[in-house]
Amino acid sequence: MYLRKNILNRSIFHYKMNCTSLRLAFRAGSRQGSALLLRSRWFSSSSSLESPRVGIVGVGQMGAAVACNLLRNGVEVKLFDLAGESNVPEPLREGIKGASWTNSGKALAEGSDIVITALPKPEHVTAAFESQEGLLEGMSAGMTWIEHSTTDFENTIRVKEMVEAKGAKAIEAPLTGGMQILREGKMVTLVGAEDEAFTDQVRDVIAMSAPRIVQCGQFGHATIIKIYSNILCAVHDVAMGEALCVAKKAGLDMKLVFDAMRVSSGNSFCWETEVPLVLRGEYDPNFTATMMLKDISLGLDLAKKYDVPQPFTEKVAARYQEAIDKYGPDEGSTIPVRLNEDEAGVKLSEGIGNAKAAFEKWEYTSEITNGSFQILPKHVDNPHTKFG
Repeated sequence: MYLRKNILNRSIFHYKMNCTSLRLAFRAGSRQGSALLLRSRWFSSSSSLESPRVGIVGVGQMGAAVACNLLRNGVEVKLFDLAGESNVPEPLREGIKGASWTNSGKALAEGSDIVITALPKPEHVTAAFESQEGLLEGMSAGMTWIEHSTTDFENTIRVKEMVEAKGAKAIEAPLTGGMQILREGKMVTLVGAEDEAFTDQVRDVIAMSAPRIVQCGQFGHATIIKIYSNILCAVHDVAMGEALCVAKKAGLDMKLVFDAMRVSSGNSFCWETEVPLVLRGEYDPNFTATMMLKDISLGLDLAKKYDVPQPFTEKVAARYQEAIDKYGPDEGSTIPVRLNEDEAGVKLSEGIGNAKAAFEKWEYTSEITNGSFQILPKHVDNPHTKFG
């Protein structure tokens, strides 16, 4: 009774939020059918009062965060991971206590209406479906598969065909925006799907973790965009290490460098969300260098398929491989900056400006402003700017 009443209340709020979103879209000059949908995190009024049963395969950083978001909204969640609960990040363990664990992908699928995969690599997605007691053995007509992994789009299409052969639907929905934003339930998702598969109910499940939904057209296209989004971040990770080390050796205050760049043409998502970590001596934005190199490799494979030379991306891949070889495969994706530090003989978090202390309590959230992603830092100001 509580769940039905709770979801009904959310449905009313959803209607009000939709009206607000439509007014904002109109003011921004959006046309009907705009690809960018700023959705509320509630089931739409057209959905069933009973929320769907959702199963998640892969309960690492992404899968566990998605599970927490769903559970907060009263959704029944089942989990499966080959490593079991040991794969769940420590900060998220309390949040997933309301979920139930299954002993196989088959058992998870049999007890779910929607299955979400949040796995590291293409081969893991394939194994999750095709292995003995895998997802395919438990899937049936009327179910929906949501793919949150960033993976090989051709392999994803092949799995989609197997899912559809069981009478189920497939949604490609890679997430982007940073793990801190995902834990807040404010992520962006890039969706590739046929209209009949992307129902209100599916949209609302996704929106509990990623209410900023960009519909990217046909299945497969969203993954291409996500891969190159990560590659552009990798390029900036490598470049910002070089820039920061030059500024450090030139004697600049590193907090001032960060603040000045934030309001310059060189600013970026990576600068605003990863430099503060580096300046307090950390290199892990909850995404490993190995995963970043995987995404770079997927992009290089795509470029080869379409006969597009990628000389600079190849150099970035080599730099990541060098950092992984030196520091290990489990280091964070900002680790190329440490490679720059070691080569230059500097430590960015030490010395003038006491950058480590300046960013000790730094966090961030985000908003979409005029169609663009905006980072909103917490517990840190920019005292060097004087506008107006």
